[in-house]
Amino acid sequence: MHKSPTSQRSFSLQREWSGAFTLMLLALFIGAAVTVVGVRFVVNEMEAATGRLQAEYGSVAELAAALETHEQIGHQLLAAAPVNREAFVLEQRDIDELFRAAAEVQAVDEGRRGGLSAAQQDWQSGLEKAGLRGHQVLGLKGNNVADAPAFAAANSKVRTELAAVQQSSLQALDRGLVDTRELEGFLVVGRFGLFVVAIGATLYFRRRMVKDLMRPVNSLRRGVLKLQSGDYSHRLDVARRDELGEVAVAFNGMAAALQDSHKALTYRATHDDLTGLANRAALAERLLASFEPDSDRRSRHESLLFIDIDDFKGVNDSLGHEGGDALLAQLAERLRASVRSHDLVARLGGDEFAVVVVDNDDGTPGTGPVAERIYEALSEPFVIGDRSLRVSLSMGVAQRTTDTADVTELLRQADSAMYRAKQGGKARYEIHGGSTPVVEPVDTAGG
Repeated sequence: MHKSPTSQRSFSLQREWSGAFTLMLLALFIGAAVTVVGVRFVVNEMEAATGRLQAEYGSVAELAAALETHEQIGHQLLAAAPVNREAFVLEQRDIDELFRAAAEVQAVDEGRRGGLSAAQQDWQSGLEKAGLRGHQVLGLKGNNVADAPAFAAANSKVRTELAAVQQSSLQALDRGLVDTRELEGFLVVGRFGLFVVAIGATLYFRRRMVKDLMRPVNSLRRGVLKLQSGDYSHRLDVARRDELGEVAVAFNGMAAALQDSHKALTYRATHDDLTGLANRAALAERLLASFEPDSDRRSRHESLLFIDIDDFKGVNDSLGHEGGDALLAQLAERLRASVRSHDLVARLGGDEFAVVVVDNDDGTPGTGPVAERIYEALSEPFVIGDRSLRVSLSMGVAQRTTDTADVTELLRQADSAMYRAKQGGKARYEIHGGSTPVVEPVDTAGG
């Protein structure tokens, strides 16, 4: 029996093409679903990582700022400055609470809590050794400036430990952002399978993945690495108005906040809050740099003026601490106006100031002219509220030579010369190891 051609066909083009289009549509649907789920997962991971960083980093940044303020008050206590000691003790309790709150923040890094605990113990130990922990403060008597370096070193160690905790948070964010290798492998395998079924659909979605996913993720990863290296000025381009664009905007906001926080912390670590002058740490760093073998300032010696206001306690007694602070701020402006651009004026604490003076081009010391200009700046009275007040200064000069061993010796020489000026009648300056130009005392009676 003869069979028709139709009955002998084992394939149907219609069914094959219909099946092919069905498979292609199915591949497109599966590819789209895989892409959407993958992108959503990555976005969620990045948003979660960003949120964790904000919580972890923010809690430590708040703690570091509180410790910085507390340390400054501690130095004032060691210098026998009038400070509210009960408030100082209460601040310690608040800081302990900040340590506890920071430790309770959920973090990926398992060592975070241990790092915070070690920093807290070191902070408490530093306070105890300086006699500033808890009720020790109430019994602290006299001038304990000798304990200030050890106290500052202990706090520096705590800041280093907190910085390590913050660095760990950044590293955790980096891991959270780049830990998408399993998802990437899944997508590659899926794309390869779809490539076998429908080459066109696979290529299309691969181009979509490269353009819309991998480039923004890699850009964000590079941005995180920039932040990790300390480049807080880096910003991401916001090319898309979707979830990845929102993450880029959030990243830029976080980077701006980190940059502002870094600038503020750096400024507070090197400047006096009341006067805006450099603080003791900045002074020490400046002097230390001039002792470095490869320093460009080593060839030009720097001398040091140690300045103390005569009878400043009487000013505080008559005008109150607010009046005393106003006087210190005005004096800081006059000191700043009396020096050259390459000199440095610093407030060491209380009523003590220091000026780093660079020697003249011909090698002669520049401290004499600077001291004279400072005394000339005192010719006009200070106006504090409705009071007119004249003050005098005692200054000690230490001129650094090739025989000066280190920064500590230079500071000790200037301090010693200043105390000799005090003992010699005040309103004058003494040069360590040299002759002393005497300056007539200035009337300190209020006008």
